[in-house]
Amino acid sequence: MKPTPPPSAPPPSRAARGLRRFVADDVQAAAAELDGWQQRYQQLTPGPFRAEVQQAAFGDVHVFREQTSQALLEEGEAMRGYLSLALPHAQCDGGWFHGYAMRGAGLLTAGNGKALAMRTPRELDLLGLTLPLPALQHALALAGGAPVTVAQLPPVRQLRPGVAAELRAALLSVLGTAALETEVFRHRFVESAMRDALLLAAATALTADGDRTHESLPTPTVRRRLVADAYDMVRAAPEAGWSVLALCERLGVSRRTLQYSFNEVTGLAPLDFVRAVRMNGARLALRAGTADSVGAVAARYGFHHLPRFAAQYREFFGELPSQTLARPR
Repeated sequence: MKPTPPPSAPPPSRAARGLRRFVADDVQAAAAELDGWQQRYQQLTPGPFRAEVQQAAFGDVHVFREQTSQALLEEGEAMRGYLSLALPHAQCDGGWFHGYAMRGAGLLTAGNGKALAMRTPRELDLLGLTLPLPALQHALALAGGAPVTVAQLPPVRQLRPGVAAELRAALLSVLGTAALETEVFRHRFVESAMRDALLLAAATALTADGDRTHESLPTPTVRRRLVADAYDMVRAAPEAGWSVLALCERLGVSRRTLQYSFNEVTGLAPLDFVRAVRMNGARLALRAGTADSVGAVAARYGFHHLPRFAAQYREFFGELPSQTLARPR
């Protein structure tokens, strides 16, 4: 688990950017390289040491993956106002965190100025993220969970295997997306979408086993109205950063209600529906034969990476956007 700067230090500047990857053969070099963190490492088992770290930042949310080859003692202090979560791979048994054994699908939690102490096993594979508490509280509410404070969270929370696998896949997906060309991350919509995805992934993991019996499912009429309202919003501003979190906030519903309604009414997940609306809007604009280039049309409909847009467009419609633009009117 990686401690953030001490409570007296200002939050690090974390502009959205592509993936950063580094390899170290010394424990102190590995401790010093992770962006925005202060930590102390001690190697506990003999043998050559190797660490590989991947990391990306989206505003005030930081995600990383650390793989190390020897058992370590990691110590530090977490920054006030932030929560750090870490998910070791299920096969990384043998370590401990604040006296709790690391086993199975254990989610490690710490933050808000508290001291950290972790003994890692050999061959650690750890995914982690650090999130500002106010934003996380908001995401928890939209995920249908109750307010959570750091003091209420146990240092190690056992997740169901499926929940842990979903969180791990979400974090790996974000890191994979961050490996795209750097210019993608100059768009504020990409930063916002990645930040929202991380906040929602954390909130979902923290509320996965909570009691949601208080939340009634919407009626068919409410489901249809909710999807219609979402459709109107996306059509009115297709270029906006429509994430699941943004849709929940604008519609005033939980993630569970949003997903249930979209699955029932459209047969699609919310973001698949948003992408379909954007794709069809872009196709109509291209067929209209305006003077706009394919890139200008793509950006107008929220697609800020032209090669990816072209590939998705061809998969969706069976032809490249340039071919649609060149069609006779």
